[in-house]
Amino acid sequence: MFSQENSQSIKTGYPSIDKPWNQFYEGAERKDLFLNTTPYIGLIKNNKNHLSETAIEYFGAKISYGKLFENINRVAKSLEKLGVKNGDFVTICSTTTPEVIYTFYALSKIGAAANIISPFFSEKDFLMRIDECKSKVIIFADRFFPKYREIFSEHPDKKVVILPLMNSTVLRFFSKRIKINKSNEISWNTFIKIGNNQKETSVCPYEVHKPLAMVYSSGTTGASKGIVLSVDSFQKLINAYGNSGFEITRGKSIYQNVPPWHLTGLSLSINFPLSYGVKICIDPRFDQYLFVKNVLKFKPEYILTSAIMYQGFTLEKSLKKLKGKSLSFLKYPFSGGEVLTAKDVEQIESVLKTHGCKARMLSGYGQCESGTTVTTDITNYKFSNSASGIPLRDIAIIGVFDENHKELKYKERGNIMVKSEVCMLEYLNNKEATEDYFYIDENGEKWCKTGDIGYINPDGSLVVLGRKSDCSVINGKTIYNFDVEAAIQSSKNVKICEVQTHPNNINELVAHIVWENEAADIINNNPAKEMEYLRELQSSLKNLLVLPDAVPHLFCSWLSFPIATSGKRDIAFIKKSIDNIRELK
Repeated sequence: MFSQENSQSIKTGYPSIDKPWNQFYEGAERKDLFLNTTPYIGLIKNNKNHLSETAIEYFGAKISYGKLFENINRVAKSLEKLGVKNGDFVTICSTTTPEVIYTFYALSKIGAAANIISPFFSEKDFLMRIDECKSKVIIFADRFFPKYREIFSEHPDKKVVILPLMNSTVLRFFSKRIKINKSNEISWNTFIKIGNNQKETSVCPYEVHKPLAMVYSSGTTGASKGIVLSVDSFQKLINAYGNSGFEITRGKSIYQNVPPWHLTGLSLSINFPLSYGVKICIDPRFDQYLFVKNVLKFKPEYILTSAIMYQGFTLEKSLKKLKGKSLSFLKYPFSGGEVLTAKDVEQIESVLKTHGCKARMLSGYGQCESGTTVTTDITNYKFSNSASGIPLRDIAIIGVFDENHKELKYKERGNIMVKSEVCMLEYLNNKEATEDYFYIDENGEKWCKTGDIGYINPDGSLVVLGRKSDCSVINGKTIYNFDVEAAIQSSKNVKICEVQTHPNNINELVAHIVWENEAADIINNNPAKEMEYLRELQSSLKNLLVLPDAVPHLFCSWLSFPIATSGKRDIAFIKKSIDNIRELK
């Protein structure tokens, strides 16, 4: 745990030394509910006297904490019956369902680890990932299994458990079931029964740095890597939130749609709320309009989802759906993933306020490698709309450094680095990549090299500008695409934009634009207005951007940006979609 000594009297000009963020935690009560616990131990310890309370709501099904504990124990016994033991990896390929939650905690109970893989790997890469961690049991959502079925027919040593996505709901009676036709395949309902005659599983005690879960990097900078997280990555994180002044109230609810293969989904929107007695309302579908409908349906006090989901509040049809409806129940709207622009925040908050919500948008910053949360907004102080909050108490120290690892002062932009108590243990079986990710300074302190560019404000809040790799080289000059996007989004007519190099000409930038609702309506009624808006925009960019090569001459208009399977903006699809390109010289 990092020292929380008040360093306000020491003003060196270097954020990691001054730690100006400490001032915001003065007076916050320390609860330390989850130190030296595992997720299973922490869950039981804090909820054993609340067995009748609802823990999970899923497509009409309501599951109490008592039933949750019962199912965790049944899964643990069945896993042991299949030969899973302390230290083993069990693979899960599914969206969030109650059964996935049971399995995560059951693995924690017996000391095994969850290898959580998205269904978007190729068959070959999927098999490679489970072989790397020697996983012998794979739990598949029925919707994802057909893609991989053939490869498992060639590996009879691996036991495949097929989980119907609607298994916990009445909809299971109307859903088509996959026929079990291989000797190494087993249905979930059969799996859950095979441990009935097993003795009660013993509880694995807390062990520092013990592996608990593995998720995967995006693979945008090379082959996807297995990111190994420890029990501390989960439990120190949720403990820190409880010590940081956040109102985490038993019996309240959180809307959950982030898949478990994103660490945010598994850690912050499953383990965090359940451990504190907060009900999770699950709908794994990633759709902006559906998100708004579900918020009205579940009336959650807390939301944690990707930034792109919140943009759904500004859609024309969402505004119609919200007409006459109240959002006064919403207290903590947190966004993660892609950073919301200052304009996004203003627009979303305007909609929320119009419908009775007194809360402001809250954001944070983190990565799988450096910690699900590195920085977070707080409710008792308003940072700038462009900031992603301050380091979470006890577990993170931030700094911005130049290319020679020399720390920069406030407001100076450079490479964001983090000292984290909840960072990954390693990239599995990849010592070289692990060593490259971490930087050891002259004092022997370990820093995470995030790969992001940003700066730190004098109040200690972090502004993340974008990925260091999000750049274009135009006529030999390096141009950060996020700088161009920020300039474009300063226009009152632009809602959001994405800047990429032309897929067929690396020396040309293309600005992909979604117009503001009012501008879009005007263009719809008078298409000639679009060229007028584009000329005005280009003229302003010539004044805002230092490098002439940074000013786009090519523009594409969109009604809205597509969402990738990751839940983030589908950059690859946007970049190649240039059918309606317009050129301005």
